[in-house]
Amino acid sequence: MTNKTIMPSLLKTLGLSILFTSISMAAIPSTPGPYVGVYNVTDTTARVSFTDNSADEDGFKIYIHDENDVFDATLAVNPIMVPKNDSGDPFQYMNISGLSAHTIYKLHVTAFNADGESAATVPSSENNGRLETSPPVCQPAMPGEYVGTYNITNTSARISFLDNSNNEDGFRIRVYNFNTNALVQTIDVDPVAGTGGFQYANITGLTVDTLYKVVITAFASGCGESEPTHPSSVNNGRFKTTNETCPLTPGGYVGTYNLTNDGARVSFIDNADNETGFKVYVYNGATLVKTLTLPAVTSIGGYQYATITGLAANTFYTVKVSAFNTSCESPTTTPSSITNGRFTTLP
Repeated sequence: MTNKTIMPSLLKTLGLSILFTSISMAAIPSTPGPYVGVYNVTDTTARVSFTDNSADEDGFKIYIHDENDVFDATLAVNPIMVPKNDSGDPFQYMNISGLSAHTIYKLHVTAFNADGESAATVPSSENNGRLETSPPVCQPAMPGEYVGTYNITNTSARISFLDNSNNEDGFRIRVYNFNTNALVQTIDVDPVAGTGGFQYANITGLTVDTLYKVVITAFASGCGESEPTHPSSVNNGRFKTTNETCPLTPGGYVGTYNLTNDGARVSFIDNADNETGFKVYVYNGATLVKTLTLPAVTSIGGYQYATITGLAANTFYTVKVSAFNTSCESPTTTPSSITNGRFTTLP
């Protein structure tokens, strides 16, 4: 066979191959969309819509991915099969169910027929193939959102916040290093009855001279966690530990003597040399009835004294004493017996 005969035959063969390839490629449906509408979103469902761009599809597939755009294999049905659109309406619709509450998803839609599957749509924004399901109906309301921060020491702080729900099992306090955003501590505290009450917590074991932020949620079994509070300022979820060491606890023996029908005298030893002064707390049961502030004692090992007056006759009291400075307050002494932080006034 001559070259003149071979070349036309080759060109004819290549042309037919290209033609058949073109026909084969053209048989795959066009990609739907590209806009994939997302609406009517609930805690477990959503409705989607997209444009049908072909007349030869056998149907559509909706692939559900997680927020990192990874196929979600945890769903019972994925992808979701959608019938072909023969209604004449250019749009196709589908209800999606079985989603998890308060979760971000990304939807990719393809058209398919016996010859193959189209390229997938690309989620690009909220309401275009990207959705976030709402929190569960029973989810507790966010506490606060103001989170008070006070009684700050070099390693601790006390916080308070308002309870806005009546169905929480408790509250979760997350403490972050403000500068690095690293989670350094998680504390769960008890619920508060009803709504409108305050809850409190002591945060301990922190690092000296460090800026922190506190984020709080309410949680309920089977309903997840509420929206988190948003630390916004010093005294609202943000605080910095001090750089001065706390004084040591006085005592711990607190002498009680010179009893009268309305008072007593107490004494205790100073164990620190960096206190600004002392606090004397007087309790009747669990009720704090009196607080005295006393000046510091020079050096370590000296005694400090206080006369407590204005008490009720024939009543049992306990006394707790702490040392404090500009940074923080020491733990208090522990009353343990008559003449050691415990006494009964005379009749």
